[in-house]
Amino acid sequence: MVAFPLALAGQERKRSVAVTFDDLPATHGGLAEYEYVTENLLAKIKAARVPAIGFVNERKLFTAGEIDRRTALLRRWLDAGHELGNHTFSHVPIDRTPFEQYAEDVIRGETVTRMLSEASGKRLRYFRHTQLRTGPTEEYRKRLNDFLAGRGYTIAPVTIDNNDYIYAMAYANAKKRADKQAAERIVLSYVEYMDRVFAHFERISVDLLGYEVKQTLLLHANELNADHFDKLADMMRKRGYAFITLEEALKDPAYKLPEAVSQRGLSWLHRWTLAKGKPMQEEPSEADWIGPLARTN
Repeated sequence: MVAFPLALAGQERKRSVAVTFDDLPATHGGLAEYEYVTENLLAKIKAARVPAIGFVNERKLFTAGEIDRRTALLRRWLDAGHELGNHTFSHVPIDRTPFEQYAEDVIRGETVTRMLSEASGKRLRYFRHTQLRTGPTEEYRKRLNDFLAGRGYTIAPVTIDNNDYIYAMAYANAKKRADKQAAERIVLSYVEYMDRVFAHFERISVDLLGYEVKQTLLLHANELNADHFDKLADMMRKRGYAFITLEEALKDPAYKLPEAVSQRGLSWLHRWTLAKGKPMQEEPSEADWIGPLARTN
């Protein structure tokens, strides 16, 4: 039986969140974009005094003539005191991939990251599922869980899922057009949207658990967050959040709860809700006008 912290009447439980970034070195672009995102994102994280973990797709390292410089970007995360995790080699889609092929992609995705982590005195210990999909069937999910545990991994769940990647595409398009006014409008909407997302998952946590879980936030290593993570950090602090490591977040007993199998990539708060036979409450959507701006012309 999972024991939960008592919710004390008239006394707020301090909010805390672990900040995680997927798709390192960066979501899109070439070496110049990777270097820009790494430099500016790490600077924003440092200024905000946030411990972070970045999940790596090692396929992005292997471009002829650039391997050393791309690998050095991962080393910068470690040198800054952060941790790296495995996000598969090629961001393989689990719902269209046989188990053996997915497992092979996990193994391929750990080679450089493990070497760099160990050289910096750290262990490679966390795995993040691609698209937050844990397996198309319960049999697949259990088999993958056993495989990951056998390789020494702890699964890195997400409680606060969101569509930052859609805002990031809209923002990148605005910057390419040198449309400063559109870019500023997108950033304001992004922070407001993320504020609503946090409020949504906070309510779900209280409804389901009786308290607010130590949250795990999914973001992506993109230009939007590289330029404006400080604004997100300010928003989280205004909501009363302290920033903690993923290791500390996973000490919350909620992360031992049963999870529902889903074809979708879902927040673990949704997974725990469905496993209890309760209806899922969809998270807020991005502003209607963002989608068209995110499309590539």
